[in-house]
Amino acid sequence: MGYFVKAFDSLISSLFHARFYAGLERTWDLSWMGVTCLKNPLDMWMYQELLHRNRPDVLVECGTNEGGSALFFAHMFDLIGHGRVISIDVKARQGKPEHPRIEYLVMSSTSLECVQALTRRIQLSEAVMAVLDSDHSREHVRKELEVYAPMVTTGQYLVVEDTNINGHPVKKSFGPGPMEAVMDFLQTNRDFEIDRRQERLKITFSPSGWLKRVA
Repeated sequence: MGYFVKAFDSLISSLFHARFYAGLERTWDLSWMGVTCLKNPLDMWMYQELLHRNRPDVLVECGTNEGGSALFFAHMFDLIGHGRVISIDVKARQGKPEHPRIEYLVMSSTSLECVQALTRRIQLSEAVMAVLDSDHSREHVRKELEVYAPMVTTGQYLVVEDTNINGHPVKKSFGPGPMEAVMDFLQTNRDFEIDRRQERLKITFSPSGWLKRVA
């Protein structure tokens, strides 16, 4: 009986996920304080729990877009009185929100230049969290995982966003992407584990992507 209940629950969640993601209403075309923020609001709730609980000194965000999520993270840090954001994107967009807790870097997230820039800005004693939300190809995300996994400190999170694409359960024709990169990464890296507690609201755009560093 328990198996069928779980299977039914999974089916309903997947169907609603697909409807929520692809609906004509663009349910996740949102803004934070007037700035475009293309996120699942349920994931944003999970982020605020993580930041409050773990209180990272630095959150490194790969993929700035218009800066809405960077501003959200900065405002959460304001509320807890701790932390800062380093947001990275290859595009230099005009009008990104300014905030004393945000620093923008315009460069490739996987470049040697970026690694060197982060090394200069992050102290060895600081607790570091990372969010990967830039190019969603399998190869690029796999490279980001290789670059940022060593930066994330024990007890903090490496969040791989949009693992729901390529049929997990949306955008079935996308091709190998973030989910496949995560599965590759976990086959050879035992320092991280998937935290299913972060998926308890049923609809997350990062299934299997909430990776906690445990060693």
